[in-house]
Amino acid sequence: MDHAKLLAANQAIRAFIAFDETPPQSEGALAGLRLGVKGNIAVQGLANTAGSQARRQAIATHDAPVVALLRKAGAEIVGTLNMHEGALGATTDNKAYGRCINPWRANFSPGGSSGGSGAAIAAGLVDAALGTDTMGSIRLPASYCGVYGWKPSGTLVSQSGVVPLSTTLDQVGPLAKNPETLWAVAKALGAPAALHSLQGLRFAVARDRAAPPALIQPSFAVACQRLLDAGAQVIEVDLALGFTDIDVVLACLLVCEVEGAREWAAELADPDSGLTPEFRAMLSYGQGALQARIDQAYETIALTKERLRNCFSREDLAGVISPTVSHLAFDHDVGPPVDQAYATMYANVGDLPAISAPMGLIDGLPIGFHAMTAPGREDIALGLAGLFPAMTLPVWQD
Repeated sequence: MDHAKLLAANQAIRAFIAFDETPPQSEGALAGLRLGVKGNIAVQGLANTAGSQARRQAIATHDAPVVALLRKAGAEIVGTLNMHEGALGATTDNKAYGRCINPWRANFSPGGSSGGSGAAIAAGLVDAALGTDTMGSIRLPASYCGVYGWKPSGTLVSQSGVVPLSTTLDQVGPLAKNPETLWAVAKALGAPAALHSLQGLRFAVARDRAAPPALIQPSFAVACQRLLDAGAQVIEVDLALGFTDIDVVLACLLVCEVEGAREWAAELADPDSGLTPEFRAMLSYGQGALQARIDQAYETIALTKERLRNCFSREDLAGVISPTVSHLAFDHDVGPPVDQAYATMYANVGDLPAISAPMGLIDGLPIGFHAMTAPGREDIALGLAGLFPAMTLPVWQD
């Protein structure tokens, strides 16, 4: 895509914030690949705004390590991508940089907070993109946009040079148009090779969580059959976490608001900083939260992590599987369902690798298959992507 077409397409879907003019290297494993970078990850010479006008003057003086690794591998960094302000939200309806549109349907959200990453890939503007994931912010856009998204675990992928939302829950990872591109980018970021044999591995559907709704159940049944055909086992288990989904969601949200308020303290103190009222209100809520409630939130997260990991060990699980979300992409004017992070948040809480891969179309919109895998088993998470063929993406034409 030439520059004029790129600008025209971006005008229609608002996936990019800024464009990078640095010439790519001609050699390397990623040579020829076009990548976008979420707007909270530093790209030298571009504003590192985290999607907020409050940091419009914050020009990155160097690339974040993840960006440097991709450049070194030969990738062309096209520019920085639109996102939900401060990464605290799931629509990418950004007041400063425009309402990002899901290329699959007019005025529909690509999800968030890495919505520009999913939209840019689905529109054919880039082959892959970097995102950040706090409760599902890579995997939700991957599901809504029909692409692949991998959330790493631990310290595998550096978070240096990233404007954080929650240092407790954040991870940096890639989204990509097909498994091969995902594997190549993941390898450049330091991931192990994808596991291509699932023979004998045990994957669980959580019996004590909500079952997929009727609309999505047939697609998920086909996805489970793909695992069985690959030689894996699919069983049912009780995760026995001791908390409801809403308990964990509320704990995670409070931790995000508390830790986000620390990151944005200077902007919060300035009533004219440029924070939107919505973002300011959420951060102010975290700033004013009672210490007893904060302590309880961290305890809920710690206990959930311990019990989740115990279940993996007790049941000898390679992964826990589900639809990525229990619904399809939504109209911006309707807003997100309250349960959209119910499946994805547990990988952040448990510090587990996770993947979302497209498992089909329902009513003309993509839906994702999700797996969080055993501690440190990035190879399994990445390997699962190969079971799901890439979708024909709706390359955007103005």
